[in-house]
Amino acid sequence: MTGIALMGAGRMGQVHAAAIVEAGARLAVIYDPVTAVAEGLAARTGARVASTAAEAMGDAAADAIVIATSSDTHVDLVLQAVKTGKPVLCEKPLASSYAAARKCVATIGETAARRVFLGFNRRFDRGHASVRQAVHGGAVGRLEQLIITSRDPFPPPLDYVPRSGGLFRDMMIHDFDMARAITRQDFVSVTAHGSSIIDPEIGRLGDIDTAAVTLVAADGTIVTIHNSRRCAFGFDQRLEAFGSAGMVISDNPRQSGFQRFTRENPGTQAPILEFFMERYGPSYAAEIRLFLDCAREGRDMPVNAIDGLMAAYLAEAATASRKQGKTIELTGPDQEFANV
Repeated sequence: MTGIALMGAGRMGQVHAAAIVEAGARLAVIYDPVTAVAEGLAARTGARVASTAAEAMGDAAADAIVIATSSDTHVDLVLQAVKTGKPVLCEKPLASSYAAARKCVATIGETAARRVFLGFNRRFDRGHASVRQAVHGGAVGRLEQLIITSRDPFPPPLDYVPRSGGLFRDMMIHDFDMARAITRQDFVSVTAHGSSIIDPEIGRLGDIDTAAVTLVAADGTIVTIHNSRRCAFGFDQRLEAFGSAGMVISDNPRQSGFQRFTRENPGTQAPILEFFMERYGPSYAAEIRLFLDCAREGRDMPVNAIDGLMAAYLAEAATASRKQGKTIELTGPDQEFANV
């Protein structure tokens, strides 16, 4: 099972194309509505270009399907892909809205949803995975606090903002999934704050660029998430898990181990990594390998469309909390939110 049909040849499509090759699989066919973009990627990889998504998914050389198109197309493509019977990996988020995520899972059914791999690649980052394993192994004792920091080096293009679904649904969605993966608990409340202070135009487009969210788990564990669309010193990605027996941290990797010691700057370290491919590049190949292993063995995906739905649920609750200016009590994934 090595032939992959790739939906999307834009930025994330190219990320997944590189990961497919690094994972030892083969990019067999590519579809993108912008034909020139698909042809450019095909020329570099030796893949065939399909004229429609259905043609690409049905290609006999494609053993599995990877969806890396814009968020607002994910649900339709997942529904098409599942019908082929081939293993499916969908880049996060599952959908650009909570309602669409619920519809997707309801349409394909829970059994099929657990066979759709959801691309929360940060679970497979070495540092973050080590924190998760340490917490699950009892290294910090009883987990009491989890702090997640995620700051981009610069804001996205303004034309991306209206179609992104918003910071909670598009950017913090990774952190909601990380919170669930590490705590392995249900959350009982969410409180969210957000501002548009980096670029007022982002606010005029209906989104925020600076946010903080507090989640409270059923056992009282508190998760705090900080997001920013701008960070002057690089791609700031950290986890801190604190418990009764100690603390574990996944810190920012550095460009090198170089340090400079001078009178003016004693012990200055090398800069942190610039952006997500430098920081998380290997995690994409790791998730492709795991996706294909699970597909070959016919088992449920360890991070799947159900996880995508639950992350979307937390993102929707955070959106409601910010807009309503209050803490939202969580009752379950069938919960409805007003004014979102």
